[in-house]
Amino acid sequence: MIDQKKEIQLMLMARFPLLWVVSPEEEPAEEILCDVIKAVEGQIFFWDFARGWTDSGTGKGNPMQALERISKAPPMEQVTVFVMKDLGTLIAPGANGQIASNQLAIVRELKNLAFQIARDRRCLVILSDQLRIPQELSQETTVVDISLPGIEEISHLLTRLVPPTELKLNAEQRQQLTKACQGLTRCRISRVLAKCLVLGKVDIRALAAVIEEKRQTIRETGILEFIPLESGLEVVGGLEILKQWVKSRSRSFTDQAREYGLPNPKGVLLAGIQGTGKSLLAKTIATEWKLPLLRLDVGRVFGSMVGESENRIRQVIKLVEAIAPCVLLLD
Repeated sequence: MIDQKKEIQLMLMARFPLLWVVSPEEEPAEEILCDVIKAVEGQIFFWDFARGWTDSGTGKGNPMQALERISKAPPMEQVTVFVMKDLGTLIAPGANGQIASNQLAIVRELKNLAFQIARDRRCLVILSDQLRIPQELSQETTVVDISLPGIEEISHLLTRLVPPTELKLNAEQRQQLTKACQGLTRCRISRVLAKCLVLGKVDIRALAAVIEEKRQTIRETGILEFIPLESGLEVVGGLEILKQWVKSRSRSFTDQAREYGLPNPKGVLLAGIQGTGKSLLAKTIATEWKLPLLRLDVGRVFGSMVGESENRIRQVIKLVEAIAPCVLLLD
C-alpha cells in the first residue's frame, strides 16, 4: 500500500489529469486517496450517482452536471482531486466494444476535461471495481490498481481488530492464519475475525472460518473453484520420479526456504489420456505441500462482450497472486 500511495502522489505532482483507480473495495481506496491528499496538502471531493457531490449534493443522478463542476472550478495552486465512484459503470463499453449514444457526451466531456485540467493542479479520479475503459479514453487515462492486502497489512489488521486477550495463537499458528487470509478483501477479513470473536476467541479454529470465507469468495468469481484437499501421494500408483520430486520440494514455500534462497517450483505439465490420474495427482501435490488448490475452468473465461475475457483473466491472475502460494490446476 505504501508503494501505491507513492505512485499516486507522484502522478498528482506530475499533473496527470485522469486516473482510473481499480479496487475491489471502495473504502480502502478512499483512505489511500485521502492519505495522499493529506501528504501533498491538497483537497479532495467525492461524487456518486445516488447522492451527488458529498460536500454540496449537486450532480445527483446527473454525471454531466457533476463534470460541469470540475470544468468550472477555478485553477488552483494546491492539488485538487475529484473522485467519481459510479462513472466507470456508466461509461462501460457495450457488447460490441462501443459506447452507447447516450454515453457519448460523458466520454467527450471527459476528453475535454483531461485536456483542460492537465494545465493546472486538478485531477479527476474514476473509482471502479473493474477496468472498463472506453477506447476513446485510452490515451488520456492512467490506470492504478489497488491490490488486496498483503501479509504485512493482514498482520496489522489482526493486531488492530483482535484484543490481545482474545488472540489464542502461537507464532506459527498466527503465521498460518495470516497466510490463509491472503486473497480476501479487508472487509471479509474483518468479518471473519468478528465472527470468531462473537464465538469467544480467535484460535486455530479461525483457520477453518477463513478457508470457508475464501471458498465463498472464489465461488463468486464463477471461474475459479476451490477444491478441498483429500488424500496424499500414497494413493497415486507409479510415477515414482515425479512423486520423489514433489516430496523433495515440500518445504520450498516455507519462510526458511525463502530466507535460504531456494526457488519456488513453477509448474508441472501432465499429459495423458482421460482417466490416467492427472487431476488426482494435482490434488495430491496440493495435499503434500499443504497449499490451497484452485481449479481454473478455462471455458468460463471466455465472454461474449469485447474485453470481457481479458477482464476475467486479469481478475483471476490478481486473485491467484493474492492467494499465492497455491496450486493452480488448469484442466
